[in-house]
Amino acid sequence: MSRPRILIDGRLLAYRRGGIQRYVQGLASALARLEPGLDIRLVQNRPFGSPLPVVRVLTPPHHRWERRTLGLELALRRPAVVHSPDFIPPRLPRHVRSIVTVHDLAFLDYPHLLSAEAERYYGQLREALPEADCIIAVSRWTAERLQRLFPALAERIRVVHNGVDNCFFASPADDPWQTIAEATGQELSARLRARGFLLAVGTVEPRKRYDLLLETMDRLWKWYADSAPMLVVVGQQGWRHHEVTSRLQAAVATRQVLWFTNADDRVLRALYAAATLLVVPSLDEGFCLPAAEAMTCGLPVLAAERGALPEILGEAGHLISSDCPDDWAEEIMQLMSDNLRRRMLAERGRSRAWRFRWEETARQTLALYQEVLV
Repeated sequence: MSRPRILIDGRLLAYRRGGIQRYVQGLASALARLEPGLDIRLVQNRPFGSPLPVVRVLTPPHHRWERRTLGLELALRRPAVVHSPDFIPPRLPRHVRSIVTVHDLAFLDYPHLLSAEAERYYGQLREALPEADCIIAVSRWTAERLQRLFPALAERIRVVHNGVDNCFFASPADDPWQTIAEATGQELSARLRARGFLLAVGTVEPRKRYDLLLETMDRLWKWYADSAPMLVVVGQQGWRHHEVTSRLQAAVATRQVLWFTNADDRVLRALYAAATLLVVPSLDEGFCLPAAEAMTCGLPVLAAERGALPEILGEAGHLISSDCPDDWAEEIMQLMSDNLRRRMLAERGRSRAWRFRWEETARQTLALYQEVLV
């Protein structure tokens, strides 16, 4: 007897790194380790390394006719379930079950922050989401927002938190500063070590509010010239990045900021180990994988009191309700000078992070696959 076939849309993995890509990679890798009694395959339109068997299609992600063309291509593979991790499901035959993951709803709350192409793609959510048999929300915050916006779909919504890759739970294999020196050069590494540094991780786009962070750093460098930390940014360019990119590049030229556009997990793990704080000034977050990763590594997190950040951080994070750069600068310097509080946040973070494992995410997701098949 053949096993039910589950297709997970993994096409984004062949493109830039970001939160959704990390979600797909983490989930797929954990599902492969679980060895479930289902035929689970990853959909791709470009070759890339996959932990699961692959199904090839031609339709690229976010194509204008994606819902129709991808639906036709997938239907030919005779799936029982199609899992769409990027919000918008394809149009499928009625006998094929559809599961959709919704990470956040910032694009509905702040549409002016999107590019025209992104607004067109994500604007399909109101039409497409009712076709899903099950909707995965990556946090209670996202689930509650979905229930308010789509009350008729409330019974289909399930909360399944994201996970953290296993490499972040283990101590770095090499000395973190040696890894950083290999990535930056000895001179920059020495400056980072002497001054200390704040770490910001996330796609460079308006929702992440790098503008607020850079204004905060301007205050720090002005007020505390001799003791202010440096800033390390890890993130590729996203939509409407040009203004923030210009400001970041200008700051990099002052040698106060270091910007990695493509740091691998080894370098990122070293940065988490060596930084003084992770700073998350985002306007909204549906989960925030960097915050969970930082907690796992024992790095204290200073974050905006917005979106799912209070839920994910709990008592392990230091939250700021203000949007004023002056207030952020003061909070940063207070935390940097308070070793006892940073140690307490680090201990709480390590303890809290154990609830965010990809294996648990995979088990809960697998249970939803089986649920919709009944």
